[in-house]
Amino acid sequence: MKGIDIYSGTIITDWNAVKTDGVEAVYVKATEGINYINPLMDSQYREAKGRGLKVGFYHFAGRNIPAQEYQHFINTISKYQQDLKPVLGYEVANPDMSFVTVFMALNPGLLSYAAHNVADQSGLPKNKIWIAEPGATPADTKGYAGIQHSWTGRVAGMQGDVDVDLFSNDVLIDSNNVVLTASSAPQQPVQQGDPAVRIIQQQLNYLIKVNLTIDSIRGELTNNAIKAFQGIMGLVQDAIWGPKTIAAVTEIYSKPLDGVQYQHYEYATRFIQWIVGVTIDGVFGNETKIKVQNWQASTWINSRRSSWDSNMG
Repeated sequence: MKGIDIYSGTIITDWNAVKTDGVEAVYVKATEGINYINPLMDSQYREAKGRGLKVGFYHFAGRNIPAQEYQHFINTISKYQQDLKPVLGYEVANPDMSFVTVFMALNPGLLSYAAHNVADQSGLPKNKIWIAEPGATPADTKGYAGIQHSWTGRVAGMQGDVDVDLFSNDVLIDSNNVVLTASSAPQQPVQQGDPAVRIIQQQLNYLIKVNLTIDSIRGELTNNAIKAFQGIMGLVQDAIWGPKTIAAVTEIYSKPLDGVQYQHYEYATRFIQWIVGVTIDGVFGNETKIKVQNWQASTWINSRRSSWDSNMG
């Protein structure tokens, strides 16, 4: 079963062409860490489901308490009808295997996505592993739930490099294998306040690490955090979550290729400058370039975890 896995930076121009190219299964990035939610998750899910494709979600692991990350993931995806088992994606050079063990133990229906440095010491059976083997040309999945065999694939209806996968039926949820039910996760209290404020609070925590309580209530601390973000973006600090503030968040989430020689993205540049500690002027000049290079040299970034992911993880 041919599949793809996608995230907020994936550009899909024609979902019908994706299906015609033989794609049957789509894994959508839902969450990362304990705050991030893919802003395109809902639309990506609905577009894929609308074409009759099988859809599931994956969580990109951060460096937090496993139960907290799991709860964030399940809370986010449980409202969707899913065809594919939920996945923990764990991509690190020096893995903390206790994180994987604890996270996977929270739900027997989970699958694990990883490279061999993690998968081979996880103790999981092959049919619970979606293995990363870029460059492989598999005729079958070799007993794995799936094989991600390309990071630079080409699929009709999609722009740029695509993660292309081959899946077995072990990724499927069927009537005898209900992975997500109302009782899959501990009961949560009914959320009070405005759900839109909850999303704003999550985004602010993720982007500028303000550690707001996620209570869906628009209080002074939330307003101050909005103003702080607006200040970094060079916007009027009025605490109004309006079109310009949303545009800034959206541009940062798109993780554009930003630098001296690339197309200019003012909001993304301002965010980068804030991260690396250089004067925030929205211009990616040589001073910013040097600061970014020094930051990259001092920060662990592997071949699959970009500077953007490390900034925002």
